[in-house]
Amino acid sequence: MIRVMIVDDSALVRKIASDILGSDPEITVVATAAQAEFALLKLEKEQPDVITLDLEMPGMGGLDAIRRIMMIRPTPIVVMSAHAAEGAEQTLRALDLGAMDFVLKPSGSLSGGIAAVSRELIDKVKNASRVKLQPVNGTTAVSQARPFSSPANYLEGFAGKYQLVAIGTSTGGPVALKTVLTGLPADLPAGIVVVQHMPPVFTRAFAERLDSCCTLKVKEAEGGDAILPGRVLIAPGNLHMTVSKIGGVPHVLLDESEHINGHRPSVDRLMFSVAGEYGDEAIGVIMTGMGRDGVEGLRELRRRGGLVIAQDRDTSVIYGMNREVIQNGDADEVVPVEAIAGRIAETLRCRALSREAK
Repeated sequence: MIRVMIVDDSALVRKIASDILGSDPEITVVATAAQAEFALLKLEKEQPDVITLDLEMPGMGGLDAIRRIMMIRPTPIVVMSAHAAEGAEQTLRALDLGAMDFVLKPSGSLSGGIAAVSRELIDKVKNASRVKLQPVNGTTAVSQARPFSSPANYLEGFAGKYQLVAIGTSTGGPVALKTVLTGLPADLPAGIVVVQHMPPVFTRAFAERLDSCCTLKVKEAEGGDAILPGRVLIAPGNLHMTVSKIGGVPHVLLDESEHINGHRPSVDRLMFSVAGEYGDEAIGVIMTGMGRDGVEGLRELRRRGGLVIAQDRDTSVIYGMNREVIQNGDADEVVPVEAIAGRIAETLRCRALSREAK
């Protein structure tokens, strides 16, 4: 039985969320709290497996609560987030601090459109319950990789085989992507395209947040954006992203076609297009996330000669999408998240040196 504590200053939200979660036979709500201070007092006594947490509360805010929880008794947290841009920024900070995932409150609260989030809330609580966190000594629950270190002339004269890096991820992806992208040099000789399962507004805030901490240029993709070396394009929420070489110049295209594997954007949709346009000139990376999105697309990319790198089990928040690729035998390399940036850069370097030697 999954033990859940609900923390929200709205009595109505606490009641509705309790009813939703209590309707599932695998979940029991063991406590509720109107303020973070009360939740901290109940933490040791109730021993919840998962906490649902509002970020905007009187007294101690949700972000401070996450810091305290991760220091006192690390517990998987699912954030209850508002739709607004400010809510997106707060939610991304919560993920940085160790929250596992988030659920959007319809129209800013759980009182409207409840059916739309009930299944999502249950699923995300169940997913979070599978995560085992370790105590931390600092103020955050995650560590950041240092940028990839290389000689001054490391990327000089690059003309390697690989021209594109395509990355797919979901739950746990924001922190994993930050770890990878901050570890890559600004003059990386390949473009990067990313699908991170995330709703609209959040992808733009996420791209801006990454751009502020990476030496690479990061932006939310717009239809027709050119794929350029050292540039990262993140698929917008609720739009598929594909790659296409128009007149020999690689671009990204966006569309609103049907969801794939329940997702839009879909990792599979991106990877199939990468396989078709780039083949053995692409590196595909699959990281933490629930489900199978990306499995078939990466199989096709590898069939066409592309290189596939998968995040390992131990560093994954959810060992799902990457597990499926690994178990299918479609991962050329399986590495911890903090090593992915180095493997991408080293692979580009080795291919370039090999080409120069011919």
